[in-house]
Amino acid sequence: MNNNNVSALSIDVEDAVNQAMRNFFNTDMEPTIRVYDNTMHLLDLLSEFDTKATFFILGEVAKTYPSLIKEMSGRGHELGIHGYSHIHYYKLSKEKAREEIKKAKFLVEDISGIEVIGHRAPAFSINHKTKWVIEVLIDAGIKYDSSIFPANSRHYGWPGFKKDIDWITVNNGRKIIEAPLSTLNFLGKEIPVCGGGYLRIFPFCFTNYAFKKIRNKRPVNVYMHPYEIDTPPFQQFYMDAIRKTSLKNKMQLKAYWFNRKSVIPKLRRLLGRYNFNTLRNVINLTLRTNI
Repeated sequence: MNNNNVSALSIDVEDAVNQAMRNFFNTDMEPTIRVYDNTMHLLDLLSEFDTKATFFILGEVAKTYPSLIKEMSGRGHELGIHGYSHIHYYKLSKEKAREEIKKAKFLVEDISGIEVIGHRAPAFSINHKTKWVIEVLIDAGIKYDSSIFPANSRHYGWPGFKKDIDWITVNNGRKIIEAPLSTLNFLGKEIPVCGGGYLRIFPFCFTNYAFKKIRNKRPVNVYMHPYEIDTPPFQQFYMDAIRKTSLKNKMQLKAYWFNRKSVIPKLRRLLGRYNFNTLRNVINLTLRTNI
């Protein structure tokens, strides 16, 4: 069997409302019930297509909704971590990053009773400037990471990083597996495709084109967030905060709402056309290993 015929699907489990309130309005709060409801919707959709995925869970979501973690593991999905409070690694010291990673890992393992071996950085914040995080991950017992976009994006990316799933070695000779997010060379420029906001923004015909091009060479690595299927009306306190903020913040926040109604239909079409599995299983197939 061609290993490229099986694509990886992962969900970064975070709540857009509490993240926006914290990052834009300086208001700290627990994740809201919307992350629970949206994740359950995705779990039901995956069950409908008999598909397993990897859920990279934010520690604060696990703490607030432990039953959601048990639901994911109970349905046979892989559990990974996404940091504890979604702070970008370039904003943290090495010690603070270690604390975020270990706290999330221990919490998810304690709730599920299952060892966590996979990690995705908040906002894909591992690049050539924060590559020190890789050693922190190894120290914490993480066996694979999936945080790097081999492209030059406005907010993230590591231009020139190899596109294939492979082992990487740190200075002390220790190794970890990196499963980069999918990108496509289009009109001479390397662009992220097949997940997240790109799944929302691009028409399905382009996503499908990218899928076919990428899987000729390697498995496609698709990611998304539960909030990408969430549509207004949102909580009143959130809408009130947006009304009072600057025009720049209004535009940035409302851009995250663009085309959300298209995500479930697009995801259904992808699940109907292609075979998906957890990142762990795709890594094992690709590298002929057993992590």
